[in-house]
Amino acid sequence: MPKGKLELAIEFASTIHAGDYRDGDCPLPYITHPIEVMSLLRYVGGVTDENLLAIACLHDVMEESDTTEAQISEVLGPEIAAGVKALTRYEPSESEREGLNEEQIWSLRSGILLKEISEMSAEIQSVKLADRLANIRQAKVTRKPKKLARYMGQTTEILRLIPKAVNPALWKAISDEL
Repeated sequence: MPKGKLELAIEFASTIHAGDYRDGDCPLPYITHPIEVMSLLRYVGGVTDENLLAIACLHDVMEESDTTEAQISEVLGPEIAAGVKALTRYEPSESEREGLNEEQIWSLRSGILLKEISEMSAEIQSVKLADRLANIRQAKVTRKPKKLARYMGQTTEILRLIPKAVNPALWKAISDEL
């Protein structure tokens, strides 16, 4: 029996994230994060679209490795590859960060992220909501108070950008975490 897209996405992400771990004390293997995002999208957000669930599972592979859109497309098709690319954050170059302190770099990165989110389709924004829900839950356990407060503020801005109608259940779950 041929493998479905979700099984292929899980295998692909597991291979890419092998040996990587999340932040914090006693960190879990990184693959637990994309699986959690996919699960939140499905079981909190009610999303059943196989492509979106695969995108959720793969959402960090380009950001966290040298995996290309073409490699994803070869395994899972161009629609999934494009969705993963849409979720891949642009990182400011050294020249863009030159002369900036840590707080200014964070502000620059945050502004870029918020702009990217505002340009995402509603479907990709729903994946971003599931990702943010997973991240905010982890941040509450792993981040120091100042960084957590900054992250919570950024999350409030994200909820201002993404209409509640995109995915009311995920939006509310994030709002409840704030």
